[in-house]
Amino acid sequence: MYIIIAGGGIAGTTLARELSDHRHDVVVIDRDREVCEDIYAHLGVETVYGDARDIDVLRQAGINKADALLGVLYRDTDNLTVALLAKSEQVEKIMVKMRNPAYEKPYQLAGVTHICNMNTMLLHKVIIELESPLVKVLTDLEQSQAKLIMFKIPENWPQDGITVQELARQPEFSGNCVFAGVLDEQQAKKIIVPRGPDKLYQGNTVFMVTGPQSLKKIETYLEKLQK
Repeated sequence: MYIIIAGGGIAGTTLARELSDHRHDVVVIDRDREVCEDIYAHLGVETVYGDARDIDVLRQAGINKADALLGVLYRDTDNLTVALLAKSEQVEKIMVKMRNPAYEKPYQLAGVTHICNMNTMLLHKVIIELESPLVKVLTDLEQSQAKLIMFKIPENWPQDGITVQELARQPEFSGNCVFAGVLDEQQAKKIIVPRGPDKLYQGNTVFMVTGPQSLKKIETYLEKLQK
Protein backbone atom coordinates (compact mmCIF):
# COMPACT_ATOMS: atom_id res chain seq x y z
CA MET A 1 0.00 0.00 0.00
CA TYR A 2 1.04 3.61 -0.55
CA ILE A 3 0.70 5.39 2.79
CA ILE A 4 1.22 9.02 3.71
CA ILE A 5 1.94 9.92 7.33
CA ALA A 6 1.26 13.52 8.36
CA GLY A 7 3.64 14.19 11.23
CA GLY A 8 7.15 12.95 11.88
CA GLY A 9 7.08 12.91 15.68
CA ILE A 10 7.37 9.82 17.86
CA ALA A 11 4.08 8.35 16.64
CA GLY A 12 4.78 9.14 12.99
CA THR A 13 8.32 7.75 13.12
CA THR A 14 7.18 4.57 14.86
CA LEU A 15 4.44 4.03 12.30
CA ALA A 16 6.85 4.70 9.45
CA ARG A 17 9.29 2.12 10.77
CA GLU A 18 6.65 -0.59 11.24
CA LEU A 19 4.87 0.03 7.96
CA SER A 20 8.15 0.12 6.05
CA ASP A 21 9.20 -3.17 7.69
CA HIS A 22 5.93 -4.63 6.38
CA ARG A 23 6.97 -3.54 2.88
CA HIS A 24 4.50 -0.70 2.45
CA ASP A 25 5.49 2.39 0.47
CA VAL A 26 5.62 5.16 3.08
CA VAL A 27 6.02 8.92 2.84
CA VAL A 28 6.31 11.11 5.95
CA ILE A 29 5.46 14.82 5.87
CA ASP A 30 6.90 17.13 8.52
CA ARG A 31 7.53 20.87 8.92
CA ASP A 32 10.94 20.30 10.50
CA ARG A 33 13.66 19.74 7.89
CA GLU A 34 15.94 18.02 10.42
CA VAL A 35 13.18 15.57 11.33
CA CYS A 36 12.71 14.69 7.66
CA GLU A 37 16.44 14.20 7.18
CA ASP A 38 16.70 12.06 10.32
CA ILE A 39 13.80 9.80 9.28
CA TYR A 40 15.27 9.30 5.83
CA ALA A 41 18.77 8.65 7.19
CA HIS A 42 17.73 6.11 9.84
CA LEU A 43 14.71 4.45 8.25
CA GLY A 44 15.27 4.95 4.53
CA VAL A 45 11.69 6.21 4.33
CA GLU A 46 10.85 8.94 1.84
CA THR A 47 10.02 12.29 3.41
CA VAL A 48 8.52 15.58 2.28
CA TYR A 49 9.52 18.79 4.02
CA GLY A 50 6.45 20.97 4.38
CA ASP A 51 3.07 21.52 6.01
CA ALA A 52 0.66 18.59 5.60
CA ARG A 53 -2.21 21.07 5.87
CA ASP A 54 -1.15 22.46 2.48
CA ILE A 55 -2.79 20.67 -0.47
CA ASP A 56 0.26 21.31 -2.64
CA VAL A 57 2.48 19.55 -0.09
CA LEU A 58 0.10 16.61 0.04
CA ARG A 59 0.15 16.40 -3.75
CA GLN A 60 3.94 16.51 -3.69
CA ALA A 61 3.79 13.53 -1.33
CA GLY A 62 1.57 11.66 -3.81
CA ILE A 63 -1.87 12.04 -2.25
CA ASN A 64 -3.43 11.27 -5.64
CA LYS A 65 -2.18 7.67 -5.44
CA ALA A 66 -2.34 7.15 -1.68
CA ASP A 67 -4.23 4.15 -0.34
CA ALA A 68 -4.23 5.58 3.18
CA LEU A 69 -3.37 8.74 5.07
CA LEU A 70 -2.45 8.75 8.76
CA GLY A 71 -2.87 12.04 10.63
CA VAL A 72 -0.66 12.01 13.72
CA LEU A 73 -0.09 15.74 14.15
CA TYR A 74 -0.21 17.11 17.68
CA ARG A 75 -3.39 19.19 17.39
CA ASP A 76 -6.80 17.82 16.44
CA THR A 77 -7.49 20.92 14.37
CA ASP A 78 -4.45 20.13 12.23
CA ASN A 79 -5.40 16.48 11.79
CA LEU A 80 -8.93 17.57 10.90
CA THR A 81 -7.62 19.82 8.14
CA VAL A 82 -5.42 17.04 6.76
CA ALA A 83 -8.37 14.63 6.85
CA LEU A 84 -10.59 17.02 4.88
CA LEU A 85 -7.91 17.48 2.24
CA ALA A 86 -7.38 13.73 2.00
CA LYS A 87 -11.12 13.21 1.57
CA SER A 88 -11.18 15.80 -1.21
CA GLU A 89 -8.50 13.73 -2.96
CA GLN A 90 -10.63 10.59 -2.52
CA VAL A 91 -8.21 8.73 -0.25
CA GLU A 92 -9.93 5.48 0.74
CA LYS A 93 -8.57 5.11 4.28
CA ILE A 94 -8.08 8.12 6.53
CA MET A 95 -6.86 7.47 10.07
CA VAL A 96 -6.16 10.04 12.79
CA LYS A 97 -4.85 10.27 16.33
CA MET A 98 -7.50 12.04 18.42
CA ARG A 99 -6.66 13.83 21.67
CA ASN A 100 -9.93 15.62 22.39
CA PRO A 101 -13.08 13.42 22.23
CA ALA A 102 -15.07 16.51 21.20
CA TYR A 103 -13.53 16.11 17.75
CA GLU A 104 -14.95 12.64 17.13
CA LYS A 105 -18.04 13.92 15.27
CA PRO A 106 -16.07 16.46 13.17
CA TYR A 107 -13.61 13.72 12.27
CA GLN A 108 -16.45 11.48 11.10
CA LEU A 109 -17.92 14.30 9.03
CA ALA A 110 -14.48 14.91 7.53
CA GLY A 111 -14.41 11.35 6.19
CA VAL A 112 -12.09 9.79 8.75
CA THR A 113 -12.49 6.02 8.63
CA HIS A 114 -10.51 5.11 11.77
CA ILE A 115 -10.09 7.21 14.93
CA CYS A 116 -7.47 6.40 17.54
CA ASN A 117 -8.75 7.92 20.80
CA MET A 118 -5.62 8.48 22.89
CA ASN A 119 -7.49 9.19 26.13
CA THR A 120 -9.69 6.11 25.84
CA MET A 121 -6.72 3.91 25.02
CA LEU A 122 -4.83 5.17 28.08
CA LEU A 123 -7.87 4.76 30.33
CA HIS A 124 -8.50 1.20 29.15
CA LYS A 125 -4.87 0.26 29.59
CA VAL A 126 -4.72 1.64 33.14
CA ILE A 127 -7.93 -0.11 34.17
CA ILE A 128 -6.87 -3.42 32.66
CA GLU A 129 -3.40 -3.29 34.19
CA LEU A 130 -4.85 -2.52 37.63
CA GLU A 131 -7.85 -4.84 37.60
CA SER A 132 -6.87 -7.63 35.19
CA PRO A 133 -3.14 -8.31 35.58
CA LEU A 134 -3.48 -11.82 34.10
CA VAL A 135 -5.01 -10.64 30.83
CA LYS A 136 -3.43 -8.08 28.50
CA VAL A 137 -5.62 -6.10 26.12
CA LEU A 138 -3.59 -5.55 22.96
CA THR A 139 -6.11 -3.38 21.14
CA ASP A 140 -9.77 -2.44 20.86
CA LEU A 141 -11.66 -3.50 17.76
CA GLU A 142 -14.76 -2.05 16.15
CA GLN A 143 -14.92 0.99 18.44
CA SER A 144 -14.40 -1.07 21.62
CA GLN A 145 -17.14 -3.58 20.81
CA ALA A 146 -14.47 -6.29 20.81
CA LYS A 147 -10.95 -6.65 22.17
CA LEU A 148 -7.85 -8.54 21.11
CA ILE A 149 -6.41 -10.01 24.31
CA MET A 150 -3.57 -12.29 25.31
CA PHE A 151 -2.85 -14.41 28.37
CA LYS A 152 -0.37 -17.08 29.38
CA ILE A 153 -1.53 -20.57 30.37
CA PRO A 154 -0.73 -20.91 34.12
CA GLU A 155 1.75 -23.41 35.56
CA ASN A 156 -0.87 -25.57 37.28
CA TRP A 157 -2.55 -26.33 33.94
CA PRO A 158 -2.95 -30.11 33.31
CA GLN A 159 0.36 -31.58 32.14
CA ASP A 160 -1.23 -33.34 29.16
CA GLY A 161 -2.94 -30.14 28.04
CA ILE A 162 -6.54 -29.15 27.28
CA THR A 163 -7.96 -29.09 23.78
CA VAL A 164 -9.41 -25.91 22.31
CA GLN A 165 -12.77 -27.69 22.09
CA GLU A 166 -12.74 -28.50 25.80
CA LEU A 167 -11.81 -24.98 26.78
CA ALA A 168 -14.45 -23.49 24.46
CA ARG A 169 -17.10 -25.49 26.35
CA GLN A 170 -16.26 -23.72 29.60
CA PRO A 171 -18.86 -21.03 30.43
CA GLU A 172 -16.16 -18.36 30.54
CA PHE A 173 -15.15 -19.09 26.93
CA SER A 174 -18.50 -20.08 25.43
CA GLY A 175 -19.72 -16.54 24.80
CA ASN A 176 -18.29 -14.01 22.39
CA CYS A 177 -14.81 -15.52 22.26
CA VAL A 178 -12.72 -16.58 19.27
CA PHE A 179 -9.29 -18.20 19.53
CA ALA A 180 -7.04 -16.13 17.28
CA GLY A 181 -3.65 -17.72 17.88
CA VAL A 182 -1.34 -19.65 20.18
CA LEU A 183 2.36 -19.02 20.73
CA ASP A 184 4.49 -21.92 21.94
CA GLU A 185 7.72 -20.20 22.89
CA GLN A 186 9.61 -23.45 23.60
CA GLN A 187 8.50 -25.47 20.58
CA ALA A 188 7.45 -23.78 17.34
CA LYS A 189 8.25 -20.24 18.57
CA LYS A 190 5.64 -18.91 16.18
CA ILE A 191 1.97 -18.08 16.35
CA ILE A 192 -0.37 -20.74 14.98
CA VAL A 193 -4.13 -20.59 14.52
CA PRO A 194 -5.52 -23.32 16.82
CA ARG A 195 -8.24 -25.74 15.79
CA GLY A 196 -10.64 -27.73 17.94
CA PRO A 197 -8.47 -30.82 18.54
CA ASP A 198 -5.29 -28.80 19.15
CA LYS A 199 -4.11 -28.77 22.75
CA LEU A 200 -3.07 -25.85 24.90
CA TYR A 201 -0.22 -26.47 27.35
CA GLN A 202 1.14 -24.58 30.32
CA GLY A 203 3.39 -21.76 29.23
CA ASN A 204 1.54 -21.23 25.93
CA THR A 205 0.47 -17.67 25.15
CA VAL A 206 -3.11 -17.50 23.88
CA PHE A 207 -4.53 -14.71 21.72
CA MET A 208 -8.30 -14.23 21.62
CA VAL A 209 -10.91 -11.84 20.31
CA THR A 210 -13.59 -11.30 22.95
CA GLY A 211 -16.54 -9.11 23.77
CA PRO A 212 -16.11 -6.72 26.72
CA GLN A 213 -18.33 -8.89 28.93
CA SER A 214 -16.12 -11.93 28.47
CA LEU A 215 -12.94 -10.23 29.62
CA LYS A 216 -13.68 -10.35 33.35
CA LYS A 217 -14.97 -13.94 33.09
CA ILE A 218 -11.70 -15.09 31.55
CA GLU A 219 -9.73 -13.22 34.20
CA THR A 220 -11.78 -14.93 36.95
CA TYR A 221 -11.22 -18.33 35.32
CA LEU A 222 -7.46 -17.83 35.28
CA GLU A 223 -7.47 -16.58 38.87
CA LYS A 224 -9.21 -19.77 40.03
CA LEU A 225 -6.57 -21.91 38.33
CA GLN A 226 -3.82 -20.12 40.24
CA LYS A 227 -5.34 -20.80 43.64
